[in-house]
Amino acid sequence: MNGIEGDTTGDERVDAALARLTELDQAPLTEHPAVFADVHRRLQEALTGLDEAAAP
Repeated sequence: MNGIEGDTTGDERVDAALARLTELDQAPLTEHPAVFADVHRRLQEALTGLDEAAAP
């Protein structure tokens, strides 16, 4: 489970990134941009990892 209602994505990196979004409920609004930036960075890294794994 990634902290988001429903099934996991099947990729631990993506699930960990999405789990960070659950912190928004308790975080002050001023901390939201940092959480979104971290989630964005983690998802970019996961996508880059897929591209690198697919390269010949």
